[in-house]
Amino acid sequence: MRTVQRDLFVLSSLLLLGTLALTGCTPEPAPPAPQASETSAPTDSPVFASDEEALAAATEAYAAYLAAGDEAEESGSPSRELFLSLSSGEAHRQDLSVAASFDDQGWKQVGSTSFDSMAIQSTKITVDGGWEIKVYVCLDVTKSDIVDSSGTSVSKTDRPLRLPLEVAFIGTEQSSNYLQIAESRVWSGSNFC
Repeated sequence: MRTVQRDLFVLSSLLLLGTLALTGCTPEPAPPAPQASETSAPTDSPVFASDEEALAAATEAYAAYLAAGDEAEESGSPSRELFLSLSSGEAHRQDLSVAASFDDQGWKQVGSTSFDSMAIQSTKITVDGGWEIKVYVCLDVTKSDIVDSSGTSVSKTDRPLRLPLEVAFIGTEQSSNYLQIAESRVWSGSNFC
């Protein structure tokens, strides 16, 4: 996966974390158990050969996204541009908004983020011939923080450190090794983390 894609992926996650850290948002109860993926394709060919293949692709893309976010620097830097290239749609708009807010406040993310418990929710071929993978994942921010220009933490002390998320990835035939995050939101059901 491209370095730019990874950096953008991480920045997006960090922005989500920053928003959650500042608002004190806590997830609602856990989601239902993951269901077998649903493939709704206009053709007979599946999106991936198996759910395991789709899960591996999503795992690689999410790891790259988080790593890029951990490394993303100030606006206009190559690491910030890389991070922003790993998202599209709603997730990209969210990443841009959080990045602008961090820049305005003089904040930055320090440390590293990780994840576990990723499970496929669904896979499908989209109307435009691309594909989408939706997953449930536990985002772990125990080793990261948001600090101001003096290095003082601006995160709420009671912020959730493990967040149940629903994340959507999109890709196209032309970029089969390239997934972008299209959506990332705190799961509104039971906390499965």
